[in-house]
Amino acid sequence: MIDIHAHVLPHVDDGSQSWKESLYMLQKGAEDGIRGVVCTSHILDRFDSRIEADFTQKFIELQSKVARSPFKISLWLGAEIYCGTRIPPESRIATLNNNGKYVLIELPLNEIPKEAEDYFFQLSLKGKVPILAHPERNSLILERPKIAFEFVHRGILIQMNAGSLTGMFGKRVKQIAFKMMDHQLVHFIASDCHDARNRPLKLSRAYKLVRQQWGEETADLLFKNNPYKAVIGEEIVPPIPLPVENSRMKKIRRSLFKIFNSR
Repeated sequence: MIDIHAHVLPHVDDGSQSWKESLYMLQKGAEDGIRGVVCTSHILDRFDSRIEADFTQKFIELQSKVARSPFKISLWLGAEIYCGTRIPPESRIATLNNNGKYVLIELPLNEIPKEAEDYFFQLSLKGKVPILAHPERNSLILERPKIAFEFVHRGILIQMNAGSLTGMFGKRVKQIAFKMMDHQLVHFIASDCHDARNRPLKLSRAYKLVRQQWGEETADLLFKNNPYKAVIGEEIVPPIPLPVENSRMKKIRRSLFKIFNSR
């Protein structure tokens, strides 16, 4: 498996807080069956050359430490970019593994910014493919999952958190995660790991669940094949997304159905 969303660089965001923790997270990830990780630290509201230099320096050092460790795992550099943040397309951390194609974008958890549509459009004009990080946790999408369909319909790819499927973020998020899977709205499943204890680098449990619910071919696509293509910059051809109803509209239709059938 390959994880395209992991906060394993130490001392740069709310992820790993020490070299020891980073190495422990990666060791446990390797034991879990993960063969490669993209280091995607947060870029929140600004970008400058100092941020890129800091990420790059820590990434090179982490690679060196992993090379001397007893476990084997590949590392690539990237970033999780907050929606609206302008980052030069030539930056080494603008795209995953500096491949010039795939950009990991994060929405706020409680809204979808007005500039989001234009932001994604401008990326596409530059030949970039946005990958939307964990939209199943966004409060608006929880109420209106149709929004996720609209994103995918416009060519945006979706990365779901493994913990969303396994219940880490609650029952409601799990329900929406399953609905998005049923409607072919998910293209990657990643850990979004932040620490060794509460948000670990672990994918095997979610992989087994997906294999059981949607088949081995789908599991391999979301945990192995698509992530690898995103790392090397190869084209990803997603399945046709299936329209999804908003929960509120579905409840209204069910109520109308009951009313008409009771006459």
